Amino acid sequence: MKQLEDIQHWYQGLQQRERQLVLAASAVIVITLLYLTIWEPISKGVEVQTQKYQTQIDIFDWMQAAATEVRTLQASGAAKRRTNSSQPVSLLVEKSAATAGLKPYLRKLESTSDKGARVTIDDASFDQVLLWLSTLQIQYGISVSSANFDRADKAGAINARMTLGRD
Repeated sequence: MKQLEDIQHWYQGLQQRERQLVLAASAVIVITLLYLTIWEPISKGVEVQTQKYQTQIDIFDWMQAAATEVRTLQASGAAKRRTNSSQPVSLLVEKSAATAGLKPYLRKLESTSDKGARVTIDDASFDQVLLWLSTLQIQYGISVSSANFDRADKAGAINARMTLGRD
């Protein structure tokens, strides 16, 4: 309270022109503080949100285009599947594993029926196995019924036991 009285006493001791100058400087400082603490953060926040919104719109547009492409590819993939549907799953698994470069890692391949097979893969690249499984699904309609993946000693490698079947 004493400090406020000291400021008032100091202000009263100023000449009229100095008082006007102090009031103008105070107004500029208050306006600057309001701008920096309220207006600028809100303005930047709106700008950031607008950019995020535009990014989401771009992603949505891309997804719509990709969905059309996926439908087209699925339709063409269905035709490919029909041509290979008479071959046993174990034969298709063996051929596709060789094509994917997984043949050296294929430890066991048992046919459970024309529409199924059990596969054991050791020390194969995880990414390579996933791409191979994706290829089996897309090209031949063969999907994983059950799977057990364990980390192998080598970095990025897995041991896998899977049951595969045709849709």
